[in-house]
Amino acid sequence: MERNDDENPNIVPTPAAADEQDEVDAEIMPTDIVFDCPECGHQLAVDYRAAGLQVPCSVCGAIIQVPIPDSMRLDDLDSDPGEMLQQLLQTRRMLVKAEAAAQTAGEKVVELTEQLAECRKTLLAVRARIETLQEAADLATATRKDVLDLIASTTGAK
Repeated sequence: MERNDDENPNIVPTPAAADEQDEVDAEIMPTDIVFDCPECGHQLAVDYRAAGLQVPCSVCGAIIQVPIPDSMRLDDLDSDPGEMLQQLLQTRRMLVKAEAAAQTAGEKVVELTEQLAECRKTLLAVRARIETLQEAADLATATRKDVLDLIASTTGAK
């Protein structure tokens, strides 16, 4: 059966038609829990470690609870201490990387906020300069019109 690693690595949709068997990428493991989605009825195979968890259906996306088989014991879910230590160390490494990335992102936000404040100051200065230039242009246009009117009135009066 094809494992859908994009949405949830623990869910394996099982094809209903026999011709879909040719497209199989991964096998259903003997320890997988096979059940039907209560929303869409699609048959799913889930890794036994997901028993009791709520996961999205790989077909319809509904959040469903993975059934816990009657024969399953809690110690079936216990991981090897070495495996748990490896997972803990990996989680700590990922936490350190995430904290460093958050610190870098925070510094970048501060830097960009300062740049934005400078850009706003520059924009206000440019806007004030444009208003001054517009006033000067309006005054020059009015003066030009007055001069032309004065010339027209003196040449027309003779």
